Amino acid sequence: MPFTWSPPQADALLSSESYVLLGCPGSGKTTALLEKARLLATAGQRVILTTFAFRVLENLKQRGAPALTPHIASGLLKVGTLYDLALQAVQQGGIQLNFASNNQVRQLLRQLMAEESFPGTLEEAEHIIRSARGRAKRLPESDRFYPFVNAYKTKLDSLGLSDRHDLIRRHVLGMKEGSLPVLATDWLLLDGLQDATELQLIWLQLHHTHGVRLALTADDDLTAFGRDGAQGAAAIQQVQGWELETHTLPASHRLTATLAPKLAKQSRLLRLRLNKPQTTVAAPLATQAGGLLPPLSHRTYPHLPVLHADLLDIAQQYQQQGQRLGLITYDDLSAAILTHQLQARGLNPASFARLIWEEPIPQVILASLHILLGQATPQYCMLLLLGLGLPAAQVMHWQGLGVLNAPDWLAQGAPLPLGAVSSPTVQNLAQQIRFALRSADTLWQHRTLPPTTIFKALWADLLPLIPNADQAQALLALETLLSLSGKLNEVLPRVMTETLPNMNSLITVGPVREMRNHQFDGAVLVNAAEGVWPPPISPTLGADHDHERRMWLLACSRTRGGLLLTSVGEPCALARELLNDK
Repeated sequence: MPFTWSPPQADALLSSESYVLLGCPGSGKTTALLEKARLLATAGQRVILTTFAFRVLENLKQRGAPALTPHIASGLLKVGTLYDLALQAVQQGGIQLNFASNNQVRQLLRQLMAEESFPGTLEEAEHIIRSARGRAKRLPESDRFYPFVNAYKTKLDSLGLSDRHDLIRRHVLGMKEGSLPVLATDWLLLDGLQDATELQLIWLQLHHTHGVRLALTADDDLTAFGRDGAQGAAAIQQVQGWELETHTLPASHRLTATLAPKLAKQSRLLRLRLNKPQTTVAAPLATQAGGLLPPLSHRTYPHLPVLHADLLDIAQQYQQQGQRLGLITYDDLSAAILTHQLQARGLNPASFARLIWEEPIPQVILASLHILLGQATPQYCMLLLLGLGLPAAQVMHWQGLGVLNAPDWLAQGAPLPLGAVSSPTVQNLAQQIRFALRSADTLWQHRTLPPTTIFKALWADLLPLIPNADQAQALLALETLLSLSGKLNEVLPRVMTETLPNMNSLITVGPVREMRNHQFDGAVLVNAAEGVWPPPISPTLGADHDHERRMWLLACSRTRGGLLLTSVGEPCALARELLNDK
């Protein structure tokens, strides 16, 4: 049966003018955008398809294949994130930037957090920097985060580095001055306008002003990066002020008749949102044979391992029946833990979790393995000692003495001169660490036990020194390293290399912010419990109830079949609101 476009979709597809396509979850915004790209390229128009996030773009490319593949090969259709496109334009203008990777930025932020006595977490520091740097104007000095943001900029400048915000700003200034080109295209197609920052909106407007036509999709109810400066409804309203056409898609073709009205009611409770119509065209509910999920249900579990065991069974059932399942967590760590367990079951999920090796405690554990392998460096030694709780001043003193510089530091007995250590507590901690390391090295040198057994024994001694809040991360890092097969020197570099998710997998797991544009036959919200989804209010950032509701709506609207809310203990307020709605 041929696909039938709705009248608003058809109007957008036939339009020769710039427009915004506004619609609720499952209304066909992205599908129409991909078709627009195909139609324009087929007609010989130059087209650029873009998003703000790399993984969202990869998902778009998969959804658009194979129809878009010939046009990409011909050069008429180009695909890239907004940052990729700005970088190409800047380089075309003869400007070379020493670009800081996300991992470099996080390392820099960790240093600044210690130097500036930042009270929050690394994730909170990232939110503050992104929100400030995505502004059109400089953060005022009266802002409470100005010293931290200014210190970040000073640190970047001192290292000769630029981040992705510098990149967009440089392209914006160049386009305004006429020293840098706008993108060489007839049409610029962007998915997810609601996630644009102030600076990115100026970038879009300059292209529009220079004659590039825009096709933009948006749903402010699903703004995923509000903490990072995404403008949400304000972005849509600003773009509409550029005299763009607006086409509205009010009907959800994804959500079931059970779920759609409940989520529509929850979205209307947002404090700030565009007033837009929403109706329901009931999606065909995935068959419930074989234990697949009902339209809306909730399960409570006594402990997290019991919850995970049930999720593995559900995932296996979906895979056996050839249906797509989304396992949606609130944060990266929960997604990474679940990914590891799914892989151990042989399910090979598409994982959208951030690499755990970018986090401090997993880096400490990885450093200990390098030291055990005789690959000690001052950085690895300091990482290990600091991560196990020794004071920074004491570790820097040892580094100044040169005792941490030898690659065979461990074979030398892991020397930590204690003569100048006045605190009995520090002396005792240093002796515990030395004893554990030297015991492991003795076993390593005699080769009487497998390397994994020795490494496990080392961390049986060291794990109690890790703070309770970091134990889950530590255990996941250990389990990941202990599950490796092959020579450690060969497999360790692969562990540190981020790979694209397996887009063809029937099972997808990831944090909610990565789930936009995904659609599943069934979805599970993993541990949507009180105090977990969302977590307690940040004392650094404060409360943002609208943001948390948008993240909830994003997660719940990914399914065209069943939705299962799970929790260890009492479900969260948003879950109770959804379940109790009659």
